[in-house]
Amino acid sequence: MSRIQLSDAEKQILVELYGQTRKTVDDLPYTEEFETLYTNFIARSGRAMTRHDVWRALASQRKASRLVRKER
Repeated sequence: MSRIQLSDAEKQILVELYGQTRKTVDDLPYTEEFETLYTNFIARSGRAMTRHDVWRALASQRKASRLVRKER
């Protein structure tokens, strides 16, 4: 399985979009909020990525402590 590399600018877009959601990373999949995040990320970044790839990139940003911590 190949890992998609994001530029620093793309990572920043993902962090900003996540900051606009109300759900935690684990609660996002299969929700309208994730669909909005996904659509906006693809539009702003110009990347062709699957929803799974975007979620994995988001999880990687969480693991790197770049995301705002949200209450469950």
